Amino acid sequence: MGRYLARPLIAGNRLTRLDDGRLELQLKRPWRDGTTSFVFTPHELIERLVALVPRRRAHLTRYFGVFAPAFAGRAGIVPAVAPADPVQPSGPDGGLGRRPPRGRRFPWASMIWRVFLNDVLECVRCKGRIEIVAALTSGHAIERVLRHLGLPLAAPELHPARAPPQIERSIDDDPSGFSPDPPAPDDFAA
Repeated sequence: MGRYLARPLIAGNRLTRLDDGRLELQLKRPWRDGTTSFVFTPHELIERLVALVPRRRAHLTRYFGVFAPAFAGRAGIVPAVAPADPVQPSGPDGGLGRRPPRGRRFPWASMIWRVFLNDVLECVRCKGRIEIVAALTSGHAIERVLRHLGLPLAAPELHPARAPPQIERSIDDDPSGFSPDPPAPDDFAA
């Protein structure tokens, strides 16, 4: 899939520059009328390539007539969708099958579930659902809750970051005999 997505729009071996500065694009197979190549100015070629780029947020397949989504008689033509299975897989939405609201913002629990497959709203003790009751922002309220739970009031100390391991010791000091660029084997040329 990665190789398919990374391939260029035009095969480089089929595009050649002519002496007058124009570009010749060879076709894979000759057309019925015998055409084997096209000649473009560089500007014309760019215009043709830009026309192939789809508009943002636009579907590449569009349906018209009886297959269009707003067709009045669509319900009589398109089969109805069967009701979904009542048992839904558990997830950050509590297994209720709710989808996140459409728009730019996703609930943070859904994003963590999508990335790490970790349900942060599941209780570690009873496996029930956790609900967010309040978000504390005042320092006094936070201190009261921490005291009640028996947790420390001071934030943990931050330790300075250490230097990368490459700086701490050089390759020459390595007792294991590691060589970053080992010599080629004797039978390499054979």
